[in-house]
Amino acid sequence: SLGSRVVWAYLETAFCRNRSFEELATRTPRVPVLFWSMAEVEFEVPVDAQQKCTDFRPFKMLGIVPVPHCGRRRATNPHMRAFWAATLAFTLAFIGWFAFAPLLTVVRVDIGLCDNDAYVQTLPESERVDACVCKKACKSQIGSANIAAVSFDVFTRFIMGSVIERFGPRNADCMLLSFGALVVAASSSVTSAPGLIAARFFVSCLGSTFVVNQFWNSIMFNKSVVGTANATAGGWGNLGGGLTQVFMPLVYRFFNKGLGLSMSASWRASMFVPATLYIFLSLWIFTCSQDTTTGKFDVSILGKTKRAGPMQYVKCLMDFRVFLMIFQYSACFGCELVMNNVLATHFHDNFGVDLVAAGALALSFGAMNLFARSLGGIASDWANVRWQMQGRLWCHFISLFGQAVFLFGFGCIDNSNGGWPLALAMLVLFAIFVNMAEGTSYGIVPYMIPEELAIVSAMVGAGGTLGAVIATWSFYKYVEDTLLPFKLHAGYVMFWA
Repeated sequence: SLGSRVVWAYLETAFCRNRSFEELATRTPRVPVLFWSMAEVEFEVPVDAQQKCTDFRPFKMLGIVPVPHCGRRRATNPHMRAFWAATLAFTLAFIGWFAFAPLLTVVRVDIGLCDNDAYVQTLPESERVDACVCKKACKSQIGSANIAAVSFDVFTRFIMGSVIERFGPRNADCMLLSFGALVVAASSSVTSAPGLIAARFFVSCLGSTFVVNQFWNSIMFNKSVVGTANATAGGWGNLGGGLTQVFMPLVYRFFNKGLGLSMSASWRASMFVPATLYIFLSLWIFTCSQDTTTGKFDVSILGKTKRAGPMQYVKCLMDFRVFLMIFQYSACFGCELVMNNVLATHFHDNFGVDLVAAGALALSFGAMNLFARSLGGIASDWANVRWQMQGRLWCHFISLFGQAVFLFGFGCIDNSNGGWPLALAMLVLFAIFVNMAEGTSYGIVPYMIPEELAIVSAMVGAGGTLGAVIATWSFYKYVEDTLLPFKLHAGYVMFWA
């Protein structure tokens, strides 16, 4: 009505001083949303009848410089703010989640895990890392820590669907980041193997930011771009796993070489960096984003009248499509989590490169998330246009098959037949297919049981971390051969493909 337009114009002039009252009063608002219960607003992106964004553009140009597309206010661009909030939360979650992984060559010396620890402790500090022998006992303890690093996340991902429906995606992310900040900071006090296992167990809950990541984007974007949006958000989030491999060693080097702290003090001080990042990010998400286009989340937008209970979980798990996707996602995302844990140590121990160089080589795996997961989502959306769901399934199979082939190839390379350059090349190809498979997975998930999207997203996400537990326990913890675990893992991927 004319009256509501005049009221809205008056309200918006309070925030948009550069626009005339006449211009605001005479324009026609596109989509009504709740704004002080009586105003109307135009979204800054094109939307469909359900207010879902139909055009995925995460950046806008400021001159010749691309900048994140977040809009003027959260009410006018909740779609892209949700994308960036979910993406940044998942990206930075990896830094605390896997903070120990690239520093394990230092941490294992400091807390006495080396098999020759008595000898190592007699050496000057600068010689201890290279002198450490990590075979049966040491490898078993680190393997237990690596399993713990994904175990709690299986549970928290599984229940995250209910948590999101109860508190909304914005508050769910803020709670995870706040708890993560506390645990990561506390992990600086680790002094033994049991302490390391406990710290890595509790910090793994940060991985559940992925469930929020995928759910939030699924309710904000139209089906024509939801595969691309989910894949990009998940891929850029997973990029944090690669960044961690370089970021944490550089932070350690800053404290150790730049400030002259001891080896022990340096890695402990490093843990406070991601904890600080979480505090600032959670404040931004809470104040600058919203659950849905209309504000607070309500389960009615999923087409149901009540929140999920135990029977909804059973119903979803009994669907063979969901069950199969859980284990297919365990084959791709579970594999990525394992690589985040083992790659830096693998390059250091088997190819003789130093801490920062090993992290840089491991980064090449995570760096493929910059485009490869999005590529999987784009391919899935393209195939859906041409061949409907059958096209999405074929893209998914091809991605898993390629992952298995190149993972097996990576497991065939050591210093005797190509060294780290060939291993790096094989790793990059392997990483591309891993990330594409993750993207094609969540191009399928929103269509399985749409009214139970939160539950299905959570269960499939939990399958990813379950895959890491299965693979680490079965292939990496007890097998002393340095290359055989990768070959066995390739067989697991091929089976589910």
